[in-house]
Amino acid sequence: MNIKAAIIKRLARKTYKGQFNPENFRQILIVRPAKIGDTICLLPLIRELKKALPSAEIDIYASTDNNFMFRFVPQVRHVYTRHKRRKLASTLGEIFRMRANHYDLIIDTMDIRLGKVLTLALINADWLIANSGFQSRYGLDNSDLPLYYRLNRWKLVHTTDRLLEYLDLLGIEEYDSAMEFSAGEEASAFASSFLKPHRQNRLIGFNADASNPARSVNDSEIIDIFRGIRQHDENIKILLFCTPSRYQHMRKLVETAQLDNIVIERGTKDIFDAAALASQMDVLISPDTSFIHIASAFDIPTVAIYPNDPDHLIYWGPRSSRHVVIQPGQKDASIRGFSTENTVSAAIQLLNERIRTAT
Repeated sequence: MNIKAAIIKRLARKTYKGQFNPENFRQILIVRPAKIGDTICLLPLIRELKKALPSAEIDIYASTDNNFMFRFVPQVRHVYTRHKRRKLASTLGEIFRMRANHYDLIIDTMDIRLGKVLTLALINADWLIANSGFQSRYGLDNSDLPLYYRLNRWKLVHTTDRLLEYLDLLGIEEYDSAMEFSAGEEASAFASSFLKPHRQNRLIGFNADASNPARSVNDSEIIDIFRGIRQHDENIKILLFCTPSRYQHMRKLVETAQLDNIVIERGTKDIFDAAALASQMDVLISPDTSFIHIASAFDIPTVAIYPNDPDHLIYWGPRSSRHVVIQPGQKDASIRGFSTENTVSAAIQLLNERIRTAT
């Protein structure tokens, strides 16, 4: 056993006393310092936990990558933040504030980490539950630690379903797995105002950017998709989502290709504005990123462009009731080689289905 493993095993010692009675829990902390898409997948757990234990107060231990995501989650009392390493003092302050809450329960949703185990030991909740984890480090995973009273085994299921499985550990057997996301009234008003000139058009939302270039739609693929949609129906408007840093690039791309069916997103302040716009699309096209989970939360028909990785698709795939997954033929971590023609056909198919359903 290496030194880090020995330290973790020592930190993770815990003796449980008394009865494990979730119906009596009043202070619950969920540990999820993840990113935007992961956070959207967490929201059903928060909703169903509060529904089953209405007297409990639910706090979140997040990170600077997702602490803002709980702004419109009514079931959450407070969000604590794990800051970047250069702000260690701020993180320690948050840890001791959490310790002062005397939590009845911590739900740890993350893989094993030395820093995480130290944090949980310092917070010192009465009971802790977890998942064994996807990854092991130092020759250990969460199931090796007596810190946890109960654990779920890792399963090949969608992330939303895996997070909901923590309810099973609490004896909660009936729950709703529907995804949801609230953008807030201000964002909804912005979206309605922005889209007002295009109400007479069918709207297809398009996001090109994923977490890395290999999973993002490149310029030539973007143009092929836009032209294919225009050839089908020139009255369809495509809302092109992009970050402020990409706006000028996308504007030049659209102008050079002489495309007049594109509306480039502009004026959004945050993910809530972008989500409100996405919620009003007839169809959304996106590679594997948070837009897929936003579309799932609003049940927007989705064309999802994913690498040819069956396990990853199960973990992070779309959950809209109507969706089509486009993948390249070769197994890889990249989407290169995916069919732009099939992407266009899928978008038109979903759009026509939506029109028929609406009428």
